[in-house]
Parts: sequence; C-alpha cells; structure tokens
Amino acid sequence: MNNVDLTIDETFNLAVKNHLESKTDIAQELYNQVLKIDPNHLFALNNLGIIFKELGQIQKAKNCYERAIRINPNYADALNNLGIIFKELGQIEKAKNCYEKAIRINPNYANALNNLGVVFGKLRDNQKAKDCYEKAIKINPNYADAHNNLGILFKELKNYQKAKDCSEKAIEINPNDARAYNSLGLIYETLGKYRKAKDCFEKAIKINPNYADAHSNLGGIFNNLVENQKAKNYYEKAIKINPDHVLAYWNLHGLSPDADAALLILKKLYKIDNKNTEATEAKIMISVLEAYKGNFSKFNDLLTTPDSNHAIARSAKWVFSLPKLPNIFFDRWDFFDNVIKLSDSSKPFYEFGVWNASSFQYLINTFKKGFGFDTFDGIPEDWHNEPKGAYSAFGTVPKIKGGEFIVGKFEDTLPKFFLKERPVASLINFDADLYSSTLCALKYSNKVIDEKTILIFDEFIVNSKWEQDEYKALNEFCENLGYNYEVIAISFFSKQVAVKLKKN
Repeated sequence: MNNVDLTIDETFNLAVKNHLESKTDIAQELYNQVLKIDPNHLFALNNLGIIFKELGQIQKAKNCYERAIRINPNYADALNNLGIIFKELGQIEKAKNCYEKAIRINPNYANALNNLGVVFGKLRDNQKAKDCYEKAIKINPNYADAHNNLGILFKELKNYQKAKDCSEKAIEINPNDARAYNSLGLIYETLGKYRKAKDCFEKAIKINPNYADAHSNLGGIFNNLVENQKAKNYYEKAIKINPDHVLAYWNLHGLSPDADAALLILKKLYKIDNKNTEATEAKIMISVLEAYKGNFSKFNDLLTTPDSNHAIARSAKWVFSLPKLPNIFFDRWDFFDNVIKLSDSSKPFYEFGVWNASSFQYLINTFKKGFGFDTFDGIPEDWHNEPKGAYSAFGTVPKIKGGEFIVGKFEDTLPKFFLKERPVASLINFDADLYSSTLCALKYSNKVIDEKTILIFDEFIVNSKWEQDEYKALNEFCENLGYNYEVIAISFFSKQVAVKLKKN
C-alpha cells in the first residue's frame, strides 16, 4: 500500500479506520508506516500491540506496550494493556502493578479498575475485588463487564441473589453479552434451576457459537437432566473449539461406561496440562483406576508424595482397604441404574435431602412410591464452604405422583413420622450432606431397613473433609447398633457410595 501523499496524522487515522473495520492486515501495515516516520508514536505503538494481541502474538504485543511506556511512563492505556498481557501470561503481580499505575495516573479509568478487580479475585482478595468493580460501575454505570464480574464475585461469596441481579443488569445493558448469560446460567445451576440454566447457556451459544465454556456448562446441565448423549455431545463440542479445555475433559470422563474409557480421557487431559487442579485430580484418578484394574504401581508411588493427602487419594485408600472391591461407576444415573437392579422395586424408597427433586424423580420412575424429607429451605447449618441455607428450594415442595413429602427439620419430623409403622425400604438415598442430619436420618430410618435394603450416600467420598460427614455418620451408627456394612458400589466422580447393612 502506498500512502506517500498522506501526512502522518492522515495515515494514523486511516489505520484506525481500518482497525475498527477489522481490516487488520491493512491497519497493521499503516501503523508500521506511521512508526517508520515517527518511531515514538505512542498511539501507533499501543494500537499495533492490540493487533498483535488479537493475532495471538503475545510477545510482540508486550514489546509494543513496553516501548510505548518507555517513551511515556504515564501512558495509562499502554499500562492497562500491558497488565492484560501479564495476566494472560499468569504473571499476576506484574499485571496488578500495571493496573495500579494506570489508575494512579487516571483514577477514573474504569477499564483498569475492572481489570484490577479480576486480579484481586485471582488473589482471593474479595473485598478489594468488590471495591474495584463498584468503583468502575460508579464511574460508568453502564459498564456491563464490571456488573458481570461483580456478579461472579457474589456467586463465589454464596450471595446468589446479588449475583443474579448483577448478571441480569449486565444483560440489560448489553443483551448480546454471551459471558453474562453464561454467568447467569452458572448461578441458576447452583440453585438447582436446571431448565433456566439451560436457557442461559443456549443463549450464550447462540450469541457466540464458539464459546467453549458455555458448551461445556450446557453439557453439565444435560447430565443433570439425565440426557447424557446430549451432555457428551456438548463436552466434545467444547473440546473441538478448545482442545485444551481440561474441565470439559474432566466432565466427559464422568460419563464413561467403564474404567478403560475413563482412563483414555483422563490421560488426554493430563497430557494437555499437568499443573492445574483438574490435572492433579486426573493424575490421582489415573493411578486409582489402574489400581482398580490390578496395577498398583502408580498408586503406591502416589502414596509417597504430598498428593497422598488429596481427598481422592484418601477416598481410594479407604476403598482399597475394604474386604471386597466394590463395583465402580462414573455417571450418577448409571450408578443409580445399577444399584436399582439390586433392589426390590416392589417396595418404596426413602430420600433424606430432596432439594430440587431430580434424584427423587429419577428413582420414582422405578419404585412408584417414595417418601421425601427436607426443609426445602436449605441446609440447617454451615457445611464446610456452604453457608446455612445453601441448597434451598425456596420453600417449594415438589408435586410428584407417588411422592409423599415430609417438610421440616429431621429432628422434628422423623420422630413423628416413624411413630407409625412404615413399609420396609427397598432403597434409601441419603443426600443430607451434614454429619448431624445423616446420623439423625439413619437413627430413625433404622425401623425400615432390613438385610435387603440398599443405602446410598450422595456425598460419601472425595469432598475435602469427607471423613467428617456421611462417612462418619454411617460408621458411628453402625458402631452404636452393632452393624457392619458391605460396600457394593462407588463413584469417585459423583461421590456416591452404596452399602448394605449386616448384623455383627
């Protein structure tokens, strides 16, 4: 391109025009022409850096921003953009320093405040992150990304109503904000409102068909809705868009029909990235599954490392200590199906902890009659990182044919309910999570348990403090009443364990 008759300002303006029109090649050439005439042209350097970043040429982008800052250390835009580069490179402290310098130069720099909020979020300084987002919104009330980031923070803080309000505000400002729809979907998923979550993820994908996270999240929703083929399709779509999407790989392994299929997926995951949380869990699970197949070498090696204290490793040590190795499953519904086959479907089932009734609805398709116990207002006390009131159905009691629901705290409702003679249970699903609630449910349901009754515990293993929850309740119950138990099925992915009681 020959622009010899244009002034430097005209060349720069033409470059900006082409840049805005996404004519990147032309814009890049024009910015370079400007820099040939004036190597210290700050705006050309900054904008050329933006193009390099868009092209994925991170080092070249970094060089442009650093050149601009050397020329003018008070160039706030270049500092902010350099901060973005450092954040992508995982150099969080350097990113933080860049954003803070930009804000000192321009205290009303909403974009830098929003970016600094993201960094504080990664550093787990939630209060500073919140302050940054709120300052950015005060400067620019229509800053959709800051509203959404504030919503993500509120979700992490378990304040779901405020999180929902923020995401909805971001969507109100920008109805084409795919990221805000994805965030709102995650909030609905956490609240157990799977249909609403599904709508949000589908809207995000409609806006941005290549949004890998939304595809992966939608896969999780279809798994919750017992549509596993669709779940598999969406996980695979996420991986096709982003071959390094480790979370999609991790969730995909949770749909595996057997250990061999799971191992293939986990080994792919670990090959992609051996440093993040999913990779650590994949490495442990690979050793566990190979031990399940008879090769204990990797698992024994694992026990000599700090990873031996990981919740999955501790869970596996317990499983391998059992007299008989239980059948292993991956998918929650597959686990239920195989346990149901071992039960007497002519008898009713009982469920302690109903929440949104997804498992209750699944079980009643087989047993036709079920008794469900829940406050429907959430857990009655704090449970590890979950506050009192988490897993609330907001007082909504399900209406399911064949289902009878007893509303209230277990210590109030169970003594009254079991005063009457009740039918022996085919299966009991304990999904109360808490040690105290599970122990209470075990104590009173003992009247409807016989040698054929199967007990399923929904959060028995793998949680960070699993030994203090349902596991503790079952062992204490058995010790007090002279029982032992046979473990007949486990799932490391869904954390479920099924047992049968036996008298000592």
